[in-house]
Amino acid sequence: MPSFDEARRDQYKRFWQERGFSFILTDPNMQLARRGSFFNTFFSMNPKHLETKLTGTWQNQELECVMEVNLTLQQVTEWHKAFLELEMITFESFMQYDDRKTTLWRDFVEDLKNADAKYTWSCGIFGRKMPDDKKKRYLGR
Repeated sequence: MPSFDEARRDQYKRFWQERGFSFILTDPNMQLARRGSFFNTFFSMNPKHLETKLTGTWQNQELECVMEVNLTLQQVTEWHKAFLELEMITFESFMQYDDRKTTLWRDFVEDLKNADAKYTWSCGIFGRKMPDDKKKRYLGR
């Protein structure tokens, strides 16, 4: 049976692979993953296509997870930032309670699509800001 550390590393890796990350470095103390690419973001409003680096490090059975997103020359709305923040919130929930927040994500993605459509068709006038009630619902603030 895997030790606590091995089981947690597997859980960590499985979650981020399901979110589209490819692991490029794995060792007992650190894992590095990437998702998206710089050029993909010019053709899609999907935040999953943003060039993103994820680093997980373990020290004394504590996990630190850092997500770095390249926003160079990108039009990123509050909704896109909320997507990335909600990924981290969901990751914490998954690691602690094995909860992927499936219903919350389904609703968020629907609202994100609507905001992106408004943003696109209004040439950036609408759909850029995330309403306070949506921030409260999805991000808890």
